[in-house]
Amino acid sequence: MAKTRLAIGLLTAASLLAGCATPFQGSFLVGERFFKARMDTQPVIILSVDGRDTTQRRVLVDPGARLVRVQAPPVPGAPSETATLKIDVKPCMTYYIVAVRPNRLTAAFTPAVDHAEPIGGCTPPAKSPG
Repeated sequence: MAKTRLAIGLLTAASLLAGCATPFQGSFLVGERFFKARMDTQPVIILSVDGRDTTQRRVLVDPGARLVRVQAPPVPGAPSETATLKIDVKPCMTYYIVAVRPNRLTAAFTPAVDHAEPIGGCTPPAKSPG
């Protein structure tokens, strides 16, 4: 009997808290390859977003235009290079960012979005008519 009351109380509390939660609208930037078969891409380290440094592997960002500074793996005999990518981040998405190089011996690279996919369970806000 006491366990039943406790269970009902916990379920009630959980449902009340769920009703107060705001819907998640963020997106993630990830410095990993999505398509592993592409030989001209490499993973990157995300150094900063909009001038704010980060050390996270999955960076949570708000929707909107974002400037993402990344670093590609070093090439033997050359200093590490960084590049900046502008991304128009949509709500509830994960963006996989990679370095695109003409070959593995070239230090210079171009950052690109390898793939973008929706986040499961995340619902973007409805667009208002107008």
